Amino acid sequence: MDHSTVYGEGIRLERVSLKTGVELHYAERGIRGRQTMLFLHGYADSWHSFERVFAALPRKYPALAPDLRGHGDSDKPAPPYTLEVFTEDLLQFMNALELETVDLVGHSMGSLVAQSFAARHPERVGKLVLISSAASMLDNSVLNQIKPSIEALRDPVDRGFVLEFQTPSNPVPEAFMQDLISESLKVPAHVWKGVLAGLLRVDNRSALPCITAPTLVLWGNEDSIFTRKDQNDLLERITDSRFIEYTAGHAPHWEKPDEVAADLINFLD
Repeated sequence: MDHSTVYGEGIRLERVSLKTGVELHYAERGIRGRQTMLFLHGYADSWHSFERVFAALPRKYPALAPDLRGHGDSDKPAPPYTLEVFTEDLLQFMNALELETVDLVGHSMGSLVAQSFAARHPERVGKLVLISSAASMLDNSVLNQIKPSIEALRDPVDRGFVLEFQTPSNPVPEAFMQDLISESLKVPAHVWKGVLAGLLRVDNRSALPCITAPTLVLWGNEDSIFTRKDQNDLLERITDSRFIEYTAGHAPHWEKPDEVAADLINFLD
């Protein structure tokens, strides 16, 4: 592991090599303990996706967020970028950092990884939080609509495409938005394509009953990708689950980080 650098607000940026053969970059705040929160970002995002939530969390809560393979400042190998690959990376990431258990928080793509991990390794997850999630992507109309545009991408990926892809339903601070766009521009075309191919095959419906961790499902009622029906499906399949709805889009943690942080604390305490 390389020496850490400091990114403001007490956030350290580090790297770790995994047995899966990739090196992941990650952000960490606080001292790891029994209630460490581990955050998993969405498609074409990075740890910066949770930067506003980090800022809203009291300092006593340790938190870390990796850039998943292909994203941010982590390695960007050739495909596959399947759910199984991301899940194995997460297992090896926790092992490398000697994290026996974590409270796992995932957004969108990261929530699918979190579902898979919690179902396969229930002993490693204390509590589970799914933000803007679904049980299956097989019939997701939005992903199928954007598939031709993703498959047409070439390096360097067009900034205008990224801006349209990332613009949230409600305004966020301009500096934060520019950071998100800059992070997405780090994702090369082969990763955009590889991840989408993997997402279109995700179906966690049969695995969800294996999740034993108490689960919080967070959803914005202006979400254009996942529906309220998707949320009901999660709640029906995960035994110990509860639900909070926001007036927000697909990224409530960007739009309402204070509310999301408060709900995380209430649930995790």
